Amino acid sequence: MFRRKWSGLPPDPDFPTGLKELGYFVNEDDEIRSIQDPQYYFKYFLCRNSRWNDRQRYAMNQSIQQVIWERLEGLGLKKQLLPLGVTDPATPHVPIFVSGDIARKSRVVVIFGETMQDLGVLAFRVAGGHGGVNKGSVVSIVAELQKQRSSASDAEPPGVVLANMGELIWLPQAQRTLSILAFNCARMKSAVHKGRVVTPGNLVPGNETPKAHVNYIFNDVLPHLVNDRARLDIITVGDSAEFVEQYLDLPPVWQTWHRRINCLAIVGGQYAIWDLNNQEFKEFLKNKARAYTTSFEPAGMVLSGPEGNPKTTAFTQIGCPVFSSGEPHYTECTLVASGRIVLDWLHEVATTPDGEDYSNPEFQIIYADPPAEEVDGVDWSRWKEEDAAAEEKKGEGEEKSEKKEGHEGDGK
Repeated sequence: MFRRKWSGLPPDPDFPTGLKELGYFVNEDDEIRSIQDPQYYFKYFLCRNSRWNDRQRYAMNQSIQQVIWERLEGLGLKKQLLPLGVTDPATPHVPIFVSGDIARKSRVVVIFGETMQDLGVLAFRVAGGHGGVNKGSVVSIVAELQKQRSSASDAEPPGVVLANMGELIWLPQAQRTLSILAFNCARMKSAVHKGRVVTPGNLVPGNETPKAHVNYIFNDVLPHLVNDRARLDIITVGDSAEFVEQYLDLPPVWQTWHRRINCLAIVGGQYAIWDLNNQEFKEFLKNKARAYTTSFEPAGMVLSGPEGNPKTTAFTQIGCPVFSSGEPHYTECTLVASGRIVLDWLHEVATTPDGEDYSNPEFQIIYADPPAEEVDGVDWSRWKEEDAAAEEKKGEGEEKSEKKEGHEGDGK
């Protein structure tokens, strides 16, 4: 009788952590290239076995994140473990980054990234490919923020709180949290195991989900680390807008925070205005929030006002003015493409003269979807009319065919 033992299963492939150990380096353009042939970027397809490819990508992403964290620390940010008070790295915790001197800042920018991204990363396709490490991570955002003023009367740069919306699954073997993608690519008992299962032991108290993490940032982190007089700028990327807006929409929450929030930048998020119930928060979105969405239009072009734009198929019912991010396809690249205009607007709001209250101007919306262009000499904008005419002609042909068949079958 055939019997397969556990010891006979193929071991899970293992790759070293570190760019040099993996055979890569950061060139003078801040891009990661192959040491063997510097004209090539990261090579994902090592073989036809997807588990080998995923395990190598896991090691590569961990190595890129290590470089990003070192650069964030070089900019004066420090790692803070959550829940607050955790000091033992073996205890389940979620890391975030905060400015080292955040307690004395009069303005703090809170950044909520996508729920599928690793801490500090905006887009691995940019950080590990064309564009470079800084451009594909929040390093570029933090560096630009440190060139700004906190307010019209405070020349000091603002502080930064970098939330960790993606890495919330605790992996005891690595003594760190991972995103769901990285968790599935982490080492298993064998290369042919079905996969990894998230159990209660993989959850960090108070930060089990993105929604819980948003609550913990506002309820515990900000009151503990930021002084009571500091003003807040909030940036959400992608689907994190949903959780932040749901939290701020709660009346008790809004009563607590509305006097301290300068503005809200919704980058790549598309949370519908009709899912909000708090009228005061809706007014805030109209006057002190802006959305930057994927679009083929140049970065900064106004696509819609707070009421939405019925002349475009893009979703604009967000409750605030909508601008093009300059990124046509990928939500994760929206802040990469629109980072400069987003931060310029934050600075504009923050440096509003003392005694004045900032409010979005009224934008004249002239944008509409362009008409369908002719492709290969065919005007595709009239495809509905042509299909209807073809169906009508087809129906007439079938009717004539039926009459002919009836005539031929009458015995004459």
